[in-house]
Amino acid sequence: AKYLEKHSGIENVRETCQQVIEYINSLISPIISQYKLPDGWNDLRLWVKQVVMLPGNQTTQTANNFLNELANYNAAKKSGRGKQLICSISHSAYTVTEQMESAVLFTPQVYTNKQMLNGSNAKRNISSIAGLEMMLRQILMNQTQAVGKRFEDGKYRYLYFYPTYYFTPETNRFLQKAYTGIAQTRFDTSIRNHFISKELQANFDKDKYQNVDAFLIDENIDLQKDRTFKLSYPDDQPLTFYFMAMPPGRDSSDTESWVMPTWLAFAFPMILDVKTVVSESPIPPFNDGAEFEESVFIDSAPHAFRTLVGRDRFRLDYILQGWNENNKSYPAPLNVLTAAYAIHLDVNAKSGKSGYDANWGRFTELAKDFETTPLHVFSYLNRWVRSQGIETARLEKIKLYAYHFYPCFDPYVEYDFESKEWKLMKESHLNHPKKITDLYRKFYRANKRYNPKSNAVLKPIDIAAETILKAETSVFNGETLVAAVAAEVFKLMDRVHANTADGRWIMSKREEERQAILDFARYFVIEVFEKSFAGDRARLAGRQLNLIKDTCEFLYRLEDDRENEHRDRNQGDSITKNTTKNDDEEH
Repeated sequence: AKYLEKHSGIENVRETCQQVIEYINSLISPIISQYKLPDGWNDLRLWVKQVVMLPGNQTTQTANNFLNELANYNAAKKSGRGKQLICSISHSAYTVTEQMESAVLFTPQVYTNKQMLNGSNAKRNISSIAGLEMMLRQILMNQTQAVGKRFEDGKYRYLYFYPTYYFTPETNRFLQKAYTGIAQTRFDTSIRNHFISKELQANFDKDKYQNVDAFLIDENIDLQKDRTFKLSYPDDQPLTFYFMAMPPGRDSSDTESWVMPTWLAFAFPMILDVKTVVSESPIPPFNDGAEFEESVFIDSAPHAFRTLVGRDRFRLDYILQGWNENNKSYPAPLNVLTAAYAIHLDVNAKSGKSGYDANWGRFTELAKDFETTPLHVFSYLNRWVRSQGIETARLEKIKLYAYHFYPCFDPYVEYDFESKEWKLMKESHLNHPKKITDLYRKFYRANKRYNPKSNAVLKPIDIAAETILKAETSVFNGETLVAAVAAEVFKLMDRVHANTADGRWIMSKREEERQAILDFARYFVIEVFEKSFAGDRARLAGRQLNLIKDTCEFLYRLEDDRENEHRDRNQGDSITKNTTKNDDEEH
């Protein structure tokens, strides 16, 4: 200021001030060189030396650390001279100062019990390391849209990428570029629609998963809008692993925070040829991919995901092919997750005043249901039908759930799209509903050929179940119960033949019809009620029967569609033949 007072008129003072600073520095340098002044980083150097362990380094003596902290604690209880400030967050023996209000993250001057009782000073004290950690938290919070408690409650999940055995410097650069561009943090409708077309045809082939990177990776990513947290690595240095933190979504529940990371853990080995680990811990579980043999490791996922995928570690061929263990088959975990997510978005997602909500909090219920039996696929389809307020789903929707979704959860069943036939093993849960449907379709059909009502479709099953529930256990069991059920179903068919009840009969010969009814009654009583339900009437009156009814209803509609399609094709061929014959006669 004195210089400018004597040399007025200088507009740009930067150059002049720089010269002044250099001149003053040259004057005080000889004086400073005589003393060793601390640069303020000694505490951090000591912390790094104590915490970071490298091969060949000696471990820190923990006894010394404890004695230093104990000495500080005792000194903090003194009054007057010799009183030692103690950190309100930790007991670590680092430099401690009073905490300024501007340095507090959320609530200024939070209560602490590390102050003298009856004292007038309400300000907390904080060590240099704890203050540095809080400063880093502030920087991290500024990069997110969450503040306060929402930021503290954020459940970040960490996804680790480990190069495989065939990794080279060239592929390392490719992985680094792909890693930097990862931006998709939600399993939303855009990813679902990648696997399910507008015609409701699903494709869960390997090629389809390898092409999903277009939705996950943004080559021209805007770093300001990138919600993932990644480390910046040098371009010219290959690394043994990469990792990123995936932020929580709208609902900061454990379930939602695991949805996308778990799916990506299975998808990225198909896309980038890497091993993956997903964990809650920011500390890498492995130093490199050679430390674990499998391609995917799910570290302490919630129960909902463990029940769906079946285990924690997966080989590469397990991801899309499933595996056998202890004489039991398990479905492909990536297909299980994709199908389960798609069903959840169909049934549980909602729209309100705040916009679209995937409602992932309901996903745990879905996972528990599918753990019980994969027949819940049809139960959730029926739940979707009720939510839409319609009588039944479109045939394309039913085919999507039956032919594409259901085999993802039941490894003992496959639908052959060429022959249009089910391939069922004896262990499949679909056996009973399929057999029941085939048996009663031999003698009974709903009155409408297209889109009949549910109660008309399931009438023989309802009558059979009601008869069993009302029958006296002391009188009716085994063959006597079979005869009782058959008699009630035959009464229904008498009314159908007489046009006093809704429905269509199939067999004109009543003796053949009686035998078909008896076969249906015997299978329902012996195989389903006595063997599968263990003769438990409560199970017959509860969700178990509803699962069978939901499945039978949609299987019935699919069989009806096949018959209608075959009938329409035959009628078309007949019309064509008659037209050709008439033309020939005219000529």
